[in-house]
Amino acid sequence: MIVKTAPKRPIHMLDIDRKVSNMVEFKPYLDKGELTVWELSDTLNEDRLGGRMTALLESAKALMPPKGWTNFCKYCDKLDNDPIAKEAGTLAIDSYTVLALHMKTHMQFLSGKSKLVWDAWSAWGQMWKETTSILIDYANQNGKDLIVTLHERVSEKPGDKTKSVIIKRDEKGQQQKDYTGQMDIKIAGSIEGQFGIDFGAMFTDVYALRVDVNENTGIPKWVCRVHPDGRRDLRCSAKQQFDVNHNLVSEFEPDYGKIFGGIRK
Repeated sequence: MIVKTAPKRPIHMLDIDRKVSNMVEFKPYLDKGELTVWELSDTLNEDRLGGRMTALLESAKALMPPKGWTNFCKYCDKLDNDPIAKEAGTLAIDSYTVLALHMKTHMQFLSGKSKLVWDAWSAWGQMWKETTSILIDYANQNGKDLIVTLHERVSEKPGDKTKSVIIKRDEKGQQQKDYTGQMDIKIAGSIEGQFGIDFGAMFTDVYALRVDVNENTGIPKWVCRVHPDGRRDLRCSAKQQFDVNHNLVSEFEPDYGKIFGGIRK
């Protein structure tokens, strides 16, 4: 959807999911020069697969340092000097979901454990904020659009009917919260922790994509929602979000150009 609908071209995609080169639908855009790609080719873990289960169960440190997060950071640090990135009108990252896995394995290696402990989650959230801020600053300073994709997850949030909070510690001494009462179900980003809930505050626009399937024909149709729906904290900065009668239009064809009425300032 990014490639078909982003108004500022060419699009330079940081392909974290490693799928662009294997999908036929991207080939015409690559051939036309409307899409350029930098692929993060590293695996999540450099250890041999045979011993990973034992290491995970024993919370042991990986033998080999993972390279994915390091190489992503190295590439971002040289975006200003990359001639291909300079020519792009849009910088797209697909996806934060897989990028989160690379950051997690990197942190696990540095901490010497296969699981993140309580104190590490603070560093996790801060690293996401700093990474996102740097990418946004780069795009703003160079007149580019920044598009980041990530999947969704369900998040329970204390609501008005939550009566109390009980804080206890597990067998490792880490704090856990138990809520008494009714929880509100929110849809958050797939990144673990508080950043998955709060990430939208850093962006001017937050949209939700879904697929509706026609009951009679079975034909799928992509739909882009641009306003909050009670569970997702969505946001749209386009003036064209209102129709001529000033009624709020919340769902569009997933085309950024059309959402902005063909005008992108």
